[in-house]
Amino acid sequence: MTAKKNRFVLLFASISFLALLYNAIFIYDQFRRIDNIQLFVSTQQAKILDAFFVAFRTTYQESFLKNHIPLNEENIKLLPVVTTPKISEKIAEIIANKAIVRTVSDRPRNPKNAANELERRTLDYFRKHPGQKKTYATIKRGGEEFFFFAAPLYITKQCLKCHGKREDAPEYIRTHYNSAYGYKEGDLRGLISIYLDQKGLHENVMGLVYKNISLMLVITFLFLTVFFFLMKKIYLKEEEYTSKLEKEVERQTQALEKKSQELEYQLYHDRLTQLPNRNALINDIADPNARALILLNIDDFKEINDFYGHEAGDTLIKKLAELLHDECPRKICTLYRMPSDEFALLLYADIKKETLERHIKELIRKINNFDFVIDSNVVHLRIAAGASMEIDDLLVTADMAIKKAKAERADYIIYDPSMNMSHFYKKNIEWAERLKSALEEDRIVPYFQPIVSARDGRVKIYESLVRLLDEDGTVHTPYHFLEIAKRTKYYPELTKRMADKIFDISKKIPCDISMNISYLDIMNKQTMDYIIRKVSESDNAHRFHFEILESEGIERYEDVSSCLKRLRKLGCQISVDDFGSGYSNFDHILKLEVDMLKIDGSLIKNINNDIGSQIIVETIVDFAEKLRIETCAEFVCSKEVYETVKDIGVTYVQGYYIGEPKPDIPDTTHYEI
Repeated sequence: MTAKKNRFVLLFASISFLALLYNAIFIYDQFRRIDNIQLFVSTQQAKILDAFFVAFRTTYQESFLKNHIPLNEENIKLLPVVTTPKISEKIAEIIANKAIVRTVSDRPRNPKNAANELERRTLDYFRKHPGQKKTYATIKRGGEEFFFFAAPLYITKQCLKCHGKREDAPEYIRTHYNSAYGYKEGDLRGLISIYLDQKGLHENVMGLVYKNISLMLVITFLFLTVFFFLMKKIYLKEEEYTSKLEKEVERQTQALEKKSQELEYQLYHDRLTQLPNRNALINDIADPNARALILLNIDDFKEINDFYGHEAGDTLIKKLAELLHDECPRKICTLYRMPSDEFALLLYADIKKETLERHIKELIRKINNFDFVIDSNVVHLRIAAGASMEIDDLLVTADMAIKKAKAERADYIIYDPSMNMSHFYKKNIEWAERLKSALEEDRIVPYFQPIVSARDGRVKIYESLVRLLDEDGTVHTPYHFLEIAKRTKYYPELTKRMADKIFDISKKIPCDISMNISYLDIMNKQTMDYIIRKVSESDNAHRFHFEILESEGIERYEDVSSCLKRLRKLGCQISVDDFGSGYSNFDHILKLEVDMLKIDGSLIKNINNDIGSQIIVETIVDFAEKLRIETCAEFVCSKEVYETVKDIGVTYVQGYYIGEPKPDIPDTTHYEI
């Protein structure tokens, strides 16, 4: 607070100093300009009086001459030469600064109009400088200061009437005056001299200056007073605001610290079970006391989720976490919730392989025999375990072990260096590099397979299928690289590259074209925004079909639905691929409002010999017909399969029997079946 008060005092003192400095400059300037003001006012007054007397002389001269008024003892008194001194006396009485106006000459007819010494010098000045119209100076006269102004009077045609040749002058002039004859037009006859007393003017100017100075001082005082109280009010408000701000900052800081702690907790803990998560495990596994790691994975957890729902799946995870927590000794073991349906146990005590094996068997036995109750239903879990005692690489080796256990459908496997699973990871890395190179060199291409009417062979759609070309021209199907791509940063670019090529090709063909999109694509905002923009820029959005796998994330209805609605709004059509491959959820299909169900090849390839497959496909077709949804049988590999699905009522067929995927779309609208 003291610092702020000092700042306030310093600011007010600075403003006050500047205001006083300005006043001092203003006062100095006012006094400096006094002489200039007096000179200006005197000059303007003299010019006005000069103009008046010139106009007066001219008017009376013209009146006498134009009206042919004869001069006599009476009317000659009206001429300016006689009246000017009298008018001057009256002006001196009226004007405070004692103005004296004279018309003088060094050859006067009237002695009153005789030029004095100053005026004679002035006449000489105008004779030497015929171009000058005026002159002025400040003089002393009778101990007083006067402003002297003089303007020359030159002979005009009117003046020659009386001042030209004597014999041409009016009779009264000839008989009464012997001088001031013989002038020519343009000769200097005399001058108008004006004397303005400076004492009264000086007093007036000083009064004005003091008035201005007083007004400025009053304004400055009022300004500083208002400024002081305004600054004081601002200062008090600032103190109040600062106090509130400090309290708010303190509150926000505390809230931020709390939030930071919460975020840090969330970063290292699973939200569902509140157990430490994978991030925490990665940190803890660096502890030199860590001796072994066990990974536990629930078999077929997706099917449990599909059958009972996600809420039930979450409940099961929490119950399993409680069971494992009870089996995990606090001092020598830490339990972690890994992504999805996996748990980890990190052991800190020295342990032999035989002891670790017994511990894993006991865990599996207890879990397998435990009755998990979900909505009054008893569920038993099957667990696969992978463990490692390779303290330099616990997580990687334990992960290798559990993958091997799941692949071999074994209850558990403890990692052993002799397993040599590095070739598996090496292969994945090689394919990731191939994918990167193919994207950089534009060797990702679409192949096209026809989808035709089961009734007449008319082409409905060409499905685009991604292919990777090696540098030597070898063509690789998605089986080799797609799953690996989904685990790398290259997958979004793979989808965008396919979209670019498909949209370009669509401009050149008359039929519909389809593109596969995965749940990963849907959940990637940049990818979907890119596809939406490409569709929006197309003139044929109604000819685009987008296929999504029934088994891949479609149960996350809200996520998928919002994306598909955007595509449908633009006019695109939606298909569900591989329908019937998992726990087909008809309710989701209804909500998604799809246009076509593509029946999975596992139900189609042996349908001519498999009565079970026939019944399932008939059910799907009947369901679709009632909802006016088209159906397509995939993997139609023979004439017998084709005839069977056609008899069942499938709308469209696709497979090698109809047409293999090709790099180009043929110029045909029908296929002979």
